[in-house]
Amino acid sequence: MKHLLCAFAIAAAAVGPAAAHHSYAAYDRERLVEIDGIIEEFQVRAPHTLLKIRSADHRLVTAEWGAPTVLQRFGIGPATLAPGERVVITGNPHREFDQNGIVNFKSIRRLSDGWQWPGH
Repeated sequence: MKHLLCAFAIAAAAVGPAAAHHSYAAYDRERLVEIDGIIEEFQVRAPHTLLKIRSADHRLVTAEWGAPTVLQRFGIGPATLAPGERVVITGNPHREFDQNGIVNFKSIRRLSDGWQWPGH
């Protein structure tokens, strides 16, 4: 019995992280914010790609985008966006957005050439 419990605990620990993922409860899904600013950093990394933008009022906003493997299917990679580019993004703000500046990314438009995602 002891060995069976130990095997169960090991199996549960091994599957837990693979099945775990956060919910979107931390975001106000009824609200959409638009941020016009300059890209400071574009991090294409697991589990979420992060886009950091400095708005006109000097606020740093971090947009949490999809996983790199998902974005790659749409042709989006590390060279798609670069620091210094002016963009307009939309997203659902974190419920503590005023303190942390985090948004759940929804769309982006690069002002220099009109590129946008999702494409329309």
